[in-house]
Amino acid sequence: MRRDRVAAAILFCAGLFGWAEAQRYGTLSRLFPQVVAVALMLLSLILLLQSLTAGARRAAVAYRAQRAAGERPDARGVILALLVIVAWTLLLELLGFWTTSVLAFALLVYVLRAPDQRAATVWKTIFAGVLLVTLFVLLFRITLRVPLPEGLFW
Repeated sequence: MRRDRVAAAILFCAGLFGWAEAQRYGTLSRLFPQVVAVALMLLSLILLLQSLTAGARRAAVAYRAQRAAGERPDARGVILALLVIVAWTLLLELLGFWTTSVLAFALLVYVLRAPDQRAATVWKTIFAGVLLVTLFVLLFRITLRVPLPEGLFW
């Protein structure tokens, strides 16, 4: 519980810092950093509100009970996730931003899924990720005219 509140405060301060730093940029250049900073501040406020609710308290009690029972966090998933992120950075120029991001997202969803999660849920999440990456690429290439690595594929 307390960690969530500390994380929310740190993220809110990071958003404020980002907003303040964006003020030094030109009028059009500051738009994207300001949007990200506002989103970060709003999400940190949501995290703070969630940490104050009863559901968060129940989750914290369940987590402590799990720790007391001797269950350990899945270190294998964390290591595999780090390897996927390293592979994403290494393959970015070769395969292109869209292809590498879709593959990395799909692998992360697969690696970090819950053991009892249904396959249909995993596929829905991967499909949503493909749509988001595609929208992100289109936003940057068409609207913002920012070139992204193209590589062998799109």
